Amino acid sequence: MKKVCTAVIILLLTVGVSIGQTVKLSCTEKKRKNEDGKYPILVKTCFIKNFKFVTISRPDYVGRYFFQEYEVYVKTNNKYVSTKNSNVFNEKQSKLLDIVNARILEDFISFRSDSSTKSCFDGIDSIPTYKMDEIDITFSDDKIWFVVQWGLPTPCRAVDGTLIIFKIDEIKQYLN
Repeated sequence: MKKVCTAVIILLLTVGVSIGQTVKLSCTEKKRKNEDGKYPILVKTCFIKNFKFVTISRPDYVGRYFFQEYEVYVKTNNKYVSTKNSNVFNEKQSKLLDIVNARILEDFISFRSDSSTKSCFDGIDSIPTYKMDEIDITFSDDKIWFVVQWGLPTPCRAVDGTLIIFKIDEIKQYLN
């Protein structure tokens, strides 16, 4: 009986440690020379588990960073190869995607209903339900950002999409 109790305690401690572990995220940002202007290109590289996320931000002619490119890589055989967002998440990702899509829709409805931004959405009655590979992903501090853009005209840039933000610990159950 003592051996069984000891085994159960060890099992519970092991499970408790693995469930309570935090997911380590590390990011760096570097500036690259921009041949097209005086403002640098910003390259943010984040590592989480065996994945690498790269966000390349390009400035416009006055230094605003509205233009981003997003890339994701997985470490295979000690090198990073290009992959898709859906490979970052496990079989439960559809639950996460449901939450993300619901929050995207809330923001869309809010922007479309706001009297100060309503005109930006003339003729746009709905948005799609996004798939994981249609959403851009980046990180800030201990948070993951799911980014979508709706393709609105330049004067509506401030409401041309949304960020859905979670703390890493909130979504770790969905990570591969």
